[in-house]
Amino acid sequence: MNRQRLVASLGAVIGIAGIAFVAAKLYSGRDEFIEALRQSDPAWLIAAGVAGLTAILGIGVVWIAIVRARDAVAPAGAGMRWFCVGQLGKYVPGGIWPVVGQGELAHRGGVGRTDAYAGTAVSMLSTLAGAATVAVVAGFASPDDRWVPALLLGLGLVVGLAVLGLDPLRRRAAAVTASLSRGRLTLPSALSFTRWTLFHVPVWLAFSAANLFAIIALNGPHGVGFTVDLVFVTCVAWMAGFVIVGLPGGIGVREAVFVSLMTPTLGAGLAVTVAVVARFVSILVDLVAAGGSVVVARRVDDRRAAA
Repeated sequence: MNRQRLVASLGAVIGIAGIAFVAAKLYSGRDEFIEALRQSDPAWLIAAGVAGLTAILGIGVVWIAIVRARDAVAPAGAGMRWFCVGQLGKYVPGGIWPVVGQGELAHRGGVGRTDAYAGTAVSMLSTLAGAATVAVVAGFASPDDRWVPALLLGLGLVVGLAVLGLDPLRRRAAAVTASLSRGRLTLPSALSFTRWTLFHVPVWLAFSAANLFAIIALNGPHGVGFTVDLVFVTCVAWMAGFVIVGLPGGIGVREAVFVSLMTPTLGAGLAVTVAVVARFVSILVDLVAAGGSVVVARRVDDRRAAA
């Protein structure tokens, strides 16, 4: 517990520093920020929201498939409700609440607690691995100098798959996981985890499209080379927000990384504006996904009851 508190405290400090960094940039360029919003194209902002919603629902579809792969019953409508409503837990400080939210909602719906929590953990890790995979490809293809971080991310993926693929490492990782969880958790095979990772590739392309549409809405640059580099930055920024424990939704860290990496291309003012707009869009998307999934699930339940 002391270690968890230390990690959470460290994450909070990093998050506060990130928020301060973005706030300072936003304040210094406040006139440019207001003017950019005033001249923005609402149609492209809507397109950004649609792309973000597509990404969230894509993660939900893969989460349901992962839970089902554990021989658990997870209907599409109810499963999407469990996922989307549980996702809102990421805005609660602590870092573990999305796992708890999705796991407990699935358990209440009839999924075994071990299967619900293990499926959620595998989903989150494969989502992160999917971001790393897309970042590696985009980093090497980027016209900017991104090959060093792309290489490091690629090596990290190889090591992770080696842990799942080599029996001695797999047994060791399983023992550590079991001791941490105080229960029996079955690690996925390297092949299964690779499949779940690749299923998340379209998700990160959709998240990148959301950022691109936000930039276009704000009259920013776009083109093939720029888009490829934006894909890399989007994935790295989300990964940074994901791995820093204790932050609600990675707030502060994701924006700080995005601003730092995109300032040379967009300029500080536009980079901050895009980061802030993207955050608002992502929050709105999460709320729409949660509300919509509840409504759809209720209608499905009503139709089944009537039949």
